[in-house]
Amino acid sequence: MRKSALAIAFAASVLGTGPGHTASQVWDPGVDACTTLNCGTVLLPGTVGNIAGLSTQRWDIAVYAAAGECLRLDQTNVFGAGVDDEMVVVAPDGTAYRDDDSSGGLRPKVVINPTPSRGWYYVSIARFTGAPAPEHDFYLKYGRYVRSTTNPNCVGATTPRMEPAPALGSKTPTAVQQAPAASPTAQ
Repeated sequence: MRKSALAIAFAASVLGTGPGHTASQVWDPGVDACTTLNCGTVLLPGTVGNIAGLSTQRWDIAVYAAAGECLRLDQTNVFGAGVDDEMVVVAPDGTAYRDDDSSGGLRPKVVINPTPSRGWYYVSIARFTGAPAPEHDFYLKYGRYVRSTTNPNCVGATTPRMEPAPALGSKTPTAVQQAPAASPTAQ
């Protein structure tokens, strides 16, 4: 019985903590007004893996921001050859932001100004095509700033790629979706 319980606990710990299952939560306690690029950031080291040369193992983390702030996530350094990453950030309200190559070279940067809601912003970094990537390390700078249209840390906000769906019972009209055209082989 004890062996079975240990085997089940071990399997749960291995399966439950694999890539993409959970994200560490990191909180920058300060909201900065400084204007030097990436000032007041938290430096986060990360690794994009390559599972047996067959698939990219993305790097995931959750960072905190309050509503109405400026959030900057900047991949500043990459260590390895053939690296071309993309960053996807999903806000607590479901708004998604995506970037590839904005931070100079082949490094992504996402700036959300203003942040749409208070809570955890889920960040995922992997090869931009989703194809197997060379395993590599990087630094991500995470900073919270006072909302501004002139602070260089907040200028050039990333355009949302997907807006959240309206809440159930909302009086906001939704876009009408048209049925797709019939395929040439459909009768």
